[in-house]
Amino acid sequence: MKKYFPRVFGNVQISDRIGTAIESGRMPHAFLILGPDGSGKHTLAKEIAAAVNCGRLGNSLPCGVCSACKRIYDGNFTDVKLLERPKDKATVGVNAIKDFREDMFLSATESDHKIYIIADAECMTVEAQNALLKVLEEPPSGVIIILLSTEGDKILTTIKSRAQTVSMERFDQSELSRLASEISSDARELKHSSPEKFAAAIMGADGRLGEAIRLMDKRFSEGLEEERSVIARIVRALRRGTPRAELISATNALPQKRAELLSELELLTSAIRDMVAARRDGGVHLIFFSSREECLALAEAIGTKRLLDCADAVLEANGHLTKNANVTNVIASLTARLNSN
Repeated sequence: MKKYFPRVFGNVQISDRIGTAIESGRMPHAFLILGPDGSGKHTLAKEIAAAVNCGRLGNSLPCGVCSACKRIYDGNFTDVKLLERPKDKATVGVNAIKDFREDMFLSATESDHKIYIIADAECMTVEAQNALLKVLEEPPSGVIIILLSTEGDKILTTIKSRAQTVSMERFDQSELSRLASEISSDARELKHSSPEKFAAAIMGADGRLGEAIRLMDKRFSEGLEEERSVIARIVRALRRGTPRAELISATNALPQKRAELLSELELLTSAIRDMVAARRDGGVHLIFFSSREECLALAEAIGTKRLLDCADAVLEANGHLTKNANVTNVIASLTARLNSN
């Protein structure tokens, strides 16, 4: 039996459906791949691009060893193009999409198909999405457009109706632990040297294999520990009776770069979610906290109403950041709201 997309773990039905469509020549001209960061969206997109251009026949599609497959995996194939949100921007603008769209009408260089991957598709402005819609309505022959998004509700309905939607699956903790240990030497080492940190990373990954491996990467783990310590300090400062100056000092440690701040706020959201959920259900799966006792103690000391108000404040801060608001002003506003609750 043929194996489709061997680099994609799990998601068997998705892989079989798309792989069969490629082999039968009934390939859709557009995909919308949905899933949180680390869920395998980029891997699936590359596997689709490689399968469409694979130069060998065998028991696996793509084969992964022919010249086309290797160059696509390396990001060095002329007819596979990637558009990402600039690191210093909160959105993907209309001009970037127009440039991408114009390239779609040029002839392919070395393939019968041209693959266009748009990461962070939820960050496209409405104008950018409408510019993309024009080419989705009448795509050039041989062009395949793959949108990757963490938030499908931010994609225009008119775009969704013209693309095949794919939702990446999550793994349960036991399967995630097994796969991470098989794939990553860092994960295997961490599981042996520090079972507690390994378990915390598995919980924090929330069913996402790519995220689990990232959390256990030695090059990343040191920075993650620092990020988590900043959030832990903020959470402790939210306890009733804590001097306001302590919370101000804690939020002053938040990063001044937009992308880094968004990452920290995601951790703060996870911490708040854990505390709210734990108060309602003592057996709930935790994402941020490795200690259920600490989570429950902090939740009790802060109170559910304040936690929910803080969650609203973080959501508002995220909204301002995605609209390119000044980072310093966002932190100041967030601090004021957290202190007022």
